Amino acid sequence: MRIPYANCDFTDIRREGYFYIDKTSYIPHIEEAGGNYLIFLRPRRFGKSTLLSTLESYYDVGRADQFEELFGGLWISAHPTPKKNRYLVLTLDFSSVEAADTLEAIRVSFMEALKNSLRAFFTRYRDRVPELARLRADIERYEDPSALIGAVLSGIEEAGQQLYLLIDEYDHFGNRLLSGDEQETYDKVIRGTGFVRTFYATLKSFTRTSTLARMFVTGVSPIMLDDLSSGFNIIKHVSQRDALNGLLGFTRLDVERAVDTMLRDRPELALEPRLGDRDRLLATLERYYNGYRFSKRAAEKVYNSTLVLYFIGEALATGRPPEQMLDLNVRTDYGRIYRIAMLASAKQSDTRELLEEILTTESISSPLVEQFGSLGMFGRAQLVSLFYYMGMLTFDPEAATESIPKLVIPNRVMREVQWEYLSVAMAQHDGIRIDGRDLETALVAMANRGDIQPLLDLFHEQVIGRLSNRDLLQFDEKTMKLMLMAYLAQTQVFNILSEKELGQGYCDLLLGLRGTASANRYAWIIEAKYVKTDAPAETIEAAISRGFEQLERYTGDEDLVTMLTLGRSLVAGVLVFVGLKEVLFRPFPPRAAGPGPARNP
Repeated sequence: MRIPYANCDFTDIRREGYFYIDKTSYIPHIEEAGGNYLIFLRPRRFGKSTLLSTLESYYDVGRADQFEELFGGLWISAHPTPKKNRYLVLTLDFSSVEAADTLEAIRVSFMEALKNSLRAFFTRYRDRVPELARLRADIERYEDPSALIGAVLSGIEEAGQQLYLLIDEYDHFGNRLLSGDEQETYDKVIRGTGFVRTFYATLKSFTRTSTLARMFVTGVSPIMLDDLSSGFNIIKHVSQRDALNGLLGFTRLDVERAVDTMLRDRPELALEPRLGDRDRLLATLERYYNGYRFSKRAAEKVYNSTLVLYFIGEALATGRPPEQMLDLNVRTDYGRIYRIAMLASAKQSDTRELLEEILTTESISSPLVEQFGSLGMFGRAQLVSLFYYMGMLTFDPEAATESIPKLVIPNRVMREVQWEYLSVAMAQHDGIRIDGRDLETALVAMANRGDIQPLLDLFHEQVIGRLSNRDLLQFDEKTMKLMLMAYLAQTQVFNILSEKELGQGYCDLLLGLRGTASANRYAWIIEAKYVKTDAPAETIEAAISRGFEQLERYTGDEDLVTMLTLGRSLVAGVLVFVGLKEVLFRPFPPRAAGPGPARNP
């Protein structure tokens, strides 16, 4: 089984026998989407480049003789559309454009990306468009992107040909400028008379004669689209079309096919329980990578296809699942878009408060804004919408019936990313930060020795001790749980499970063991409580008693305990925050000796 991870070339994937999921049944839906000039937004690393490469091969007039070779056996081979192999096709990839701090450096990088694409285009179509030979010879004298693309389109028009333009990652460099707090440079490039806006205005001018016959643009967010304003107002936003929900990503059947192919081609992987147990493996992939609904009326959830291929690629290479369920390259991409949200929030605390609301209930209700620019401060609806476009939120199954749609966290990797961002927001807004090495040491003590005291000491010193009296006014069980989770989720010691994921009510912390190969011995169930600093002893004991009642239900659930412990040991107890004075831990059952005393004055 050959995994095309980071290989987006459709022709190479087909010719070299890489694993491929057929998406060609969506080609008629793209053609019937209601316009010739479309923009389709999806989170980073979701397969957009492979889609454009597929469209390029399908519509390229110069590859008509390769149709059966490339598309034989795929859906579209038996159902071709009249537009098959009809156009000159130019693909522009703007992911390589540098987000430098000067206008000139960005222009030079943009021009180089444009010229690199055009050199191959000139070679491919020089026999069909005589003017392209001259342009190929003179390309280095062009310094303005709009002048160069205008000359190319004029030559195509004179030759009586039509162009299908594919643009990949139209907003990548713009997002990098915004995430780097380079608003002034961004404005000079994108807005007003900026060269990027002029470039898109030139494209628009050639739609009037249908020389630029069709265009399909991909990106992550609609921010730059709005900032291009009237220079590019021909484009139709089809990202939420019902018929295109599954255009990118894998269905459940696609993932099953990938897993079955892996196990068929590499039968020795069945010796690794986490890979050889098909049902368990499919459940893992579903928890971590499934859950996306990009349309309110989507009939089926989709998986992040790139992350599924990343997981299977790691399994094939190492014989075991990846150590990190989220590819580090993807994490970096999400980080850049998140910084845009932080910088564009009307108040510094807005993004943190939004994360707290989302992570408390794992959902949020808000209108979705299809288009919003960079200049206005983002309100709640814009922030929620940006999280949707990032892939950190997705439509709830009942969103189509709701006047204000509910959006939910799609899967575990997106929840872990949000916990990480909450810890970043806490560090920026409140100056609260825990050293990762100290935290890892404390959690290893919990997992190996069943000792929670190092964690209590660390949390009291580095978090509670830094909270001001102002913070105390808003300190409650929800805040405490959020702070705990924001830091615990940053390590790989435990599987931190959610109540919603397990359907087990509202236990505060469920810390499961990660695998039977681990040396860890103790899983944890913790019920968290908060009482005021001056609370009398009887109030504290009453809180502990309420916690014991809840823990009795959880620890009595044999399936839950087995899932957390993997047959090893369980420690349960009530964690009580007494204002900002002390942290108490009382083991459950109350008469059990427990792993040791746990009290932090």
